[in-house]
Amino acid sequence: MIQLFLVLCGSRLVREHCWMLFSLGALWLFIGGFLFLDALDGSLVFPITYYTLPLAFDGAWAFVSLPSRLRGGRVMCLMKGTACLLVILLILFVPAGYSGMIVGFLGGLFLCFDALWRGASAWVVRYDGWLCGLLLAALELPFGIWSFVPWPTAWEGRVGIDVGTLLLMSAFTVCAQALRIRCLPPGVSVLSALHRGEKSLLVGLGAEEPGTRETAIVHIWTPTGSMVPVHRGVSRYLAAVDRNGVVSTGHAALELTPDVYISHYPAVEIDRSGAEFAGILRAGPDNNVPGLFQPSYAEESAEWCPSTVRVALPGLNGRGVRRFQQEYCADTTYNLTGRNCASAVAKALDVGLDGLFADKVRSPLFLLRLILSPELRVAGFLRLRAAAMTWSPGIVLDYARALRHLIIALGVAPGEAGTDKAPVMSTKHGAAVGQSTKAIGKAVAAPMEHVDAAE
Repeated sequence: MIQLFLVLCGSRLVREHCWMLFSLGALWLFIGGFLFLDALDGSLVFPITYYTLPLAFDGAWAFVSLPSRLRGGRVMCLMKGTACLLVILLILFVPAGYSGMIVGFLGGLFLCFDALWRGASAWVVRYDGWLCGLLLAALELPFGIWSFVPWPTAWEGRVGIDVGTLLLMSAFTVCAQALRIRCLPPGVSVLSALHRGEKSLLVGLGAEEPGTRETAIVHIWTPTGSMVPVHRGVSRYLAAVDRNGVVSTGHAALELTPDVYISHYPAVEIDRSGAEFAGILRAGPDNNVPGLFQPSYAEESAEWCPSTVRVALPGLNGRGVRRFQQEYCADTTYNLTGRNCASAVAKALDVGLDGLFADKVRSPLFLLRLILSPELRVAGFLRLRAAAMTWSPGIVLDYARALRHLIIALGVAPGEAGTDKAPVMSTKHGAAVGQSTKAIGKAVAAPMEHVDAAE
């Protein structure tokens, strides 16, 4: 979440106030450490009921924000508010031992799952800095296992221990990000600190006045030819495999009319079996292949098929996106996990959204609204998953949707956008699964319209 927050605040503002970011992280670190140590002996300086105060405020804000959200945003607000309410009821009305045990099990499940996912992704993908990811997973897993154990307070201090642990983890992230920004060479955009291995890109983007804010379209071709439910996470977020074991990953592109279209693709289409796919997941240079950039959506959809889903994103810095396209497209190298179609779209969105709320975050009320926004947390969580693995078309799709809800709720009035009613093409069910990505498109029947943006 902190990375997306920095993007929305803007390179110039973040550079000027990176010391404040580090100070905030240090304060967060102190609070987290205090709560953790305070809970270890089971004799709390702050009674457990005090933990309900920030939860009550956060939950109340979510419910109050419901009427101003679009349909998808209302779902996020409702889920967040309901979760806060349930935890408050659990703390207030369930005996401390039982409530601590339940919180401990929930926290343990989250930490163990996150550590296993982070570690497995680092081991398989081998992205830049994967050893650091593996080390973080090795440190996080024991804390997750500890949450299932009543020691040392027989569950009495479990709430404080888990809250303190989560605060410490987030505080370390904030401090590390502030130090990375502080150490960047002069003239390099802070966006360079957010993307591994491409610090030559995005140079100077924060050194000039932003260009005109424009509306971009994120195009997604899903690997199955139709949308897959979230619970089928592998097919939705990674790849689909057919009965013959052939793998398809889907595709993502970004369009900014009239002259920008970023659609990165391998120059030679290769059908991948499961064994081959596992071998090319690693992000090292050994898996680099020649790539190409499609000239326009009209030509790509005519040769292939219409995108499965389109998401309209208002507010992008057109000048920044055009400069990014020039710099990024100068190198056609394609890597399935290190430099793919989805990562190109995600980086273009970062450049386009840089400083979107730079003027507004100077207002304490707006800053509070932004920090408490459930859309910011959802988008931040998706960025975290992508950082621990890789950007995929499915992750970019949900990321773009969360950003759209956030921008319209906090940046662009819902009634403004002609983009609000932008048509979205959705292919019919029944596409052959597991052919090469383009072969899937050719196997799909005539598309039917589905308005994703009409929330």
